[in-house]
Amino acid sequence: MITKTKQTTARFFKHLIRLIPKQFSGKLELQNTEEQQWQLYFHRGCLTWATGGNSAWRRWRRIFTQFCPFISLETLSFYTHDVCESWQYYIVNNLLKQEKISLSQAINIINNTLIEVLFDLIQQDNLDNLQITSLTCHLQAEMKQPIFRLSIYEAFEKVKPIWQGWCEANLHNYSPNLAPVLNKPETLKQHTSTPIYQKFQALISKKLTLRDLAFYLKQDLLSLTKILMNYVSQEIIQLTDVPDIPALSVVKIDVVKSQAKEIQTQNSLLPETIIKSQKKLVVCIDDCPIISQIMGKIITKRGYKFIGIQKSTLAVSSLIEIQPDLIFLDIEMPIANGYEICSQLRRVPHLKNTPIVILTGRGSIIDRVRAQFVGCSEFMNKPVNSEKIEAIFHKYLSLANTKTEISVVGSLVPASC
Repeated sequence: MITKTKQTTARFFKHLIRLIPKQFSGKLELQNTEEQQWQLYFHRGCLTWATGGNSAWRRWRRIFTQFCPFISLETLSFYTHDVCESWQYYIVNNLLKQEKISLSQAINIINNTLIEVLFDLIQQDNLDNLQITSLTCHLQAEMKQPIFRLSIYEAFEKVKPIWQGWCEANLHNYSPNLAPVLNKPETLKQHTSTPIYQKFQALISKKLTLRDLAFYLKQDLLSLTKILMNYVSQEIIQLTDVPDIPALSVVKIDVVKSQAKEIQTQNSLLPETIIKSQKKLVVCIDDCPIISQIMGKIITKRGYKFIGIQKSTLAVSSLIEIQPDLIFLDIEMPIANGYEICSQLRRVPHLKNTPIVILTGRGSIIDRVRAQFVGCSEFMNKPVNSEKIEAIFHKYLSLANTKTEISVVGSLVPASC
């Protein structure tokens, strides 16, 4: 068994090495016969991230909680319209940038995730049946400068003893992603004390995997599984598959998309009128409805009136009519770009001194100089978030506002960004 184990592990990593040219940057997509999928990410020939399988979010939450126990995931808010290779990696990367977690914590999360995913891949019944596709792709921004890199040889040395110990315990046919389920509760109750039975029953009722149980009980995974296997052999406990937990709503891109569709439907029924209000009025001109929804949520939550305009051709005429107190203006839009709109607005007498904040995903020196030349008041890099917008409010608007309300100008939301 040990010889076979070594051969299986070595064969898997040799296969990876054959697939990956030197200095390879991109990802491998792997799929087994049951259509489970995994993704391995590389930067210059080294592993940088891994995800997928039937427990991707369950694994990520557990490992994150293990190394960042004082951060509540439910309280985090990230708003972005960018396309991300992996939302899990995106969250870790952003928390590191915001100095909410340390580099050591980020590395531990990534390192342990890599080891678990590689273990799961090695455990596939027939490695030859894995469909592996090598993609030399343009990595998204969050992966261009990886937090941590692990060579394939280092990964092999880390995973090999874990897999070997698992096989020596005759567990090679049992995934640590399986969850124990009570098959004969009365029999277990007879063999344990009442407090232990109640605690065990409470944990099992949560449908936790073996890995989850080991984490919550602060036990070694292999040692705990060996104990549970005694009950499995007596059919008191059964190991079964459990679904992955829902994806975290930290990055609210899906929610924002659905809200954009809803607003699109509502907008088509509205006349081209603006509900007048005594509150400060903030306008966002951006051709992407997702950005408009993000801005609207943040702005109205703070007591301001909000109007989102997605058609650049309507921007100037609409702003002349509604006379906003603050304007957020995207640079890159079709037909009329942000620079042109800003220049036109500055020629309108009652908009000459209205604060205009340029939104951009680039932010080069040339962009900043050009924005200043056409008369913008501020320059804000995407992705937008509540902290950046709050700073703008403090600088340009008073905080004396009443109830919130979202208004739109006619049918302004296009079908797509």
